[in-house]
Amino acid sequence: MNIPPRILAVAYGGGHIAMMLPLLRALRRRRPDVDITLLALTTAARVARQAGETPLGYADLLHLLSPEEQAEALALGRALRPGNTHPDIPEAETVAYLGINAWDLQQQIGPEAAQALLDARGRLGFHPLHFFRRIVAHLRPDLVLATNSPRSEYAAVDAASEAGIPSLALLDLFALPGDAFAARTRHPSRVCVLSEAVRDNLIRAGWPPERIAITGNPAFDALGAPQTRAAGRSLRATLGAPQRRLILLALQPEPATHPASPGCHGDPHLPERILQSCIGAVRRHPDWTLIVRPHPSQSLPALPDDPQCRVSAAIEPLHPLLHAVDAVITGTSTVALEAHLAGRRVLQLLDSIAAPAMPYAALGVADAACHLTDLPQTLATLLAQPERERAAACACPAAGPSQGGASPLGGQRGQSPSVGAPNTAAERVSELALALLAVHPA
Repeated sequence: MNIPPRILAVAYGGGHIAMMLPLLRALRRRRPDVDITLLALTTAARVARQAGETPLGYADLLHLLSPEEQAEALALGRALRPGNTHPDIPEAETVAYLGINAWDLQQQIGPEAAQALLDARGRLGFHPLHFFRRIVAHLRPDLVLATNSPRSEYAAVDAASEAGIPSLALLDLFALPGDAFAARTRHPSRVCVLSEAVRDNLIRAGWPPERIAITGNPAFDALGAPQTRAAGRSLRATLGAPQRRLILLALQPEPATHPASPGCHGDPHLPERILQSCIGAVRRHPDWTLIVRPHPSQSLPALPDDPQCRVSAAIEPLHPLLHAVDAVITGTSTVALEAHLAGRRVLQLLDSIAAPAMPYAALGVADAACHLTDLPQTLATLLAQPERERAAACACPAAGPSQGGASPLGGQRGQSPSVGAPNTAAERVSELALALLAVHPA
């Protein structure tokens, strides 16, 4: 009797769950009998449910701890909860997530060292390896899927490797020097990347070439679809373009620390400062509209009662919005790359301590980059740029410095697929995943 293959997929929110969901759909098309357990963490759970999935969270797996361990973990979670909540995440899940991670950290390095690490790094110190060993032993997957996110996803890959289970990781961006994922010394069985240039970055960082596959990013598959573009045109007209200039601000939290800026501390008020600067810049031009989109981990910002300012909640589709606007302002968000691939003008703000890690202007992704003090003039100049010049810039991502003479983007695979080849990133990744299953049958 053939037993359906079992897959454990682990993904956080934002661009990570956006990569995973198209892959799961592609796998089910190719193998309708596949049994997929999706662990959708933090804000990813809501997105997954909206996509028709039935994800699990930490609270659903609390039973993998003994009653005594559960009591310890929940007490730790309640203590860590202040300042670590989100309106999209139920309290029980927040407490379980924080508590199990903190409990796991204590098992690894002891209570005092764990507390010191949490004080220094917060959630960035999490690596719940003990817990994922139990998850893998409980679910007994034949394959583990994850993205390049640290913490739970990294621990899932480590636990799979220990158990002799193949794993596949999706890398969303560039793996530039200093990137934490590129610096890993424990690797998944396969990693799927955006382009040849990203593959070369990983090889230079010490990754075995045979583990790297160039597939593109499944999160970008729908970006150029005719229905996405049509939805963008309709939204653009609804918002008053072309008479009005539409500017999207993609906000994101500021990290407390970042390896790209050693010794520096992030300003927790930077997102609010960026928001107010953008509002001020837009108000100088009566025919401009600012559309503010918070990161999935952020709450909706308070905006003035002003027709020139509006909010786009994270639950609203992003890709049609990118096709609707004239320009996108952001820091280091993946939205910059998506906007570039959609042919939008991109302005990168450089005030974040994370900005050196993602030099979008040098990569040819951003059309301009500046600090907040120069935002009004830089944005006005960018919007005054003739359409044909902007189109030429977007068609040439190698405009900035690149390595080995190749574009830093490398031209995402799948733009011109060969006859008979999988024509989306999700299909290419699913093909690799099924190949791993073939050598580790259920």
